[in-house]
Amino acid sequence: MNILVDSCCDLSDALRAKTQAAIAPLTITIDGEDFVDDGSIDIPPYLAKMSNSKVPPRSACPSPDLYANQIEQAQDSCFVVTLSSKLSGSHNAAMLGAQMALETCPQKQVHVFDSKSASAGETYLALMLRDLIDAGHSFEEIIDAVEQKIRSLHTVFVLDTLDNLVKNGRVSKAVALIANVLSIRLLLSDDGNGAIKMLGKARGIKGALAQMVETCRKHTEGLAAGSQRLVLCYCNCRERAENVVSMIREKCPAIGEIVMTPTYGLSSMYAGDGGIVIAY
Repeated sequence: MNILVDSCCDLSDALRAKTQAAIAPLTITIDGEDFVDDGSIDIPPYLAKMSNSKVPPRSACPSPDLYANQIEQAQDSCFVVTLSSKLSGSHNAAMLGAQMALETCPQKQVHVFDSKSASAGETYLALMLRDLIDAGHSFEEIIDAVEQKIRSLHTVFVLDTLDNLVKNGRVSKAVALIANVLSIRLLLSDDGNGAIKMLGKARGIKGALAQMVETCRKHTEGLAAGSQRLVLCYCNCRERAENVVSMIREKCPAIGEIVMTPTYGLSSMYAGDGGIVIAY
């Protein structure tokens, strides 16, 4: 069984080797320059280019043909994980690609998961898929388990800057201006259906990250100690990410394994310099 993810699934080299996942890259365009999000983008200068640009960066999802080719190359069955269908056309492209691949290879088993998440949420699902495949579960059992997890998956994030969300129309300029003047940082989350909602706000990044950890504690309260995996993705801020990991270790006893990985290009486009995303 094979795993295919779009590039909003943030995978370090070690995680890419662990999951054995193939990547269908999105493409980000900044001031006419295209960046193929295949793990090769040098993030600090990429962030600087976005910051200096007066026009919003644009992203293009993988084509159905690209998805179809990747699925056809899979030796047998293939699981595909995409970012939320509410945030990108990647899911629709993957569904079309799967249909095209099945016309050529009708014997294949293919399932496309709408993660209803992004970044750390997708990474969580890729790791879960690898665990289930390695444990010898059937194709149908894996689908049921992962779809059930998608329904309960929490994705929570704190951004140190709202600039890119403003440029892409996700946040109004008025909200961003007030947030900057008052040093307010927003605590954001998925809404359970793949869109984004605000959970809270705090003065300064430290306050917002403390709220993030407290949210995780509440969500996992009452679960067995060390029973839950958490994935943390960070944008150009490893030290901050390590501090958050220490806070989670202290405040969230149900969290056992913590997987930390830097963001790829698309996640970095939205998270911005200093952004932190967790999923559990």
